[in-house]
Order: sequence, then C-alpha cells, then structure tokens
Amino acid sequence: MGDMINSLYKKTLSAFLRSTIGIMLVRMIIDKFGLAAVRNAWYDPKQVDDHVLQGYTKPLRAKDWDKALVEYTVAMLTDSASESKLPLSKKLGEISCPVLIVTGDSDRLVPPWNSERLSRAIPGSCLEIIKNCGHLPHEEKVDKFVSIVDRFLERVFGVQKEPRLQPAT
Repeated sequence: MGDMINSLYKKTLSAFLRSTIGIMLVRMIIDKFGLAAVRNAWYDPKQVDDHVLQGYTKPLRAKDWDKALVEYTVAMLTDSASESKLPLSKKLGEISCPVLIVTGDSDRLVPPWNSERLSRAIPGSCLEIIKNCGHLPHEEKVDKFVSIVDRFLERVFGVQKEPRLQPAT
C-alpha cells in the first residue's frame, strides 16, 4: 500500500510540475530567489557586480530553461533505479582516489560543517577551508584556491613545478 501511495504521489507531483501553473511557479521562485542566491554565494557582496549577475543568470535567459529544470526535477523524482542503489553516504566510504574539498568559511549555500562531514566520510580526503570566503572560492580567492590545488597535486602526484613561461618580448 505504501509503494502505491508513493507512486501516486510522484505521478501527481510530476503532473503538477509539468502543468502551466507548475512551470509559472518554478519561474516565479527562481526569479524571486535566484539573484539572492547568487549574492549569498559570495562572502563580499561588493564583488557581485552586474557582470557576475549577468554570468550566473545567463542560463535563465535560454529558451525553455524553466521546462528543462522541471524535466530534470521530474527525472530525479521518478528515477526508480535510484531506489535500488546504495545511498550516497555509503558510497563515499568506497572512494579510493585522492580527493580535495575546498570551501569558504562563510559559505551560506553549503555550510562548512557539511564539507567537514563530507571529508570525514571520504577516506584520506583533504579539506581546505578558506577564510573570509563564501561558496565560490575559485572566484573569490583565486590565488589562494590555485595555491591549495597546486599543493594538493604536488603532494598527491609528486608534480614538480615547471618554471613559468615568460612573455615574448
């Protein structure tokens, strides 16, 4: 009986999301919270200029982006194969390759405690938390981020730094 109710719930929710009203709601939610989410991703709001906003919202100007988002959501919701797979939390412990996790100490979208938990779940992973940084360390603290990745690659793969090429004169 529980499986039948679950299946009916998924079908009903999928039909609603695909309806004109569902797509309008998706559009309204993204319009209302999309820019706020971009702004909240950064530690320093002064770095979020028009260029940054335009870049992050460009996909939302593509034709039928809202329908694509709905179809993706429905696919995730109704993927029956996912029910037979191991939960992600169990799979993390099986990772055996080198893993580097980099986050900002002021990440408001995925809090640092979540990255710490992820790091504990992946054996031998390396966690780096960048101070005064939000969700986008690769954009907010480029030099620090590159330095962390460089050190990680050097440690894991023994990569020797090559001298930087000098510009032609």
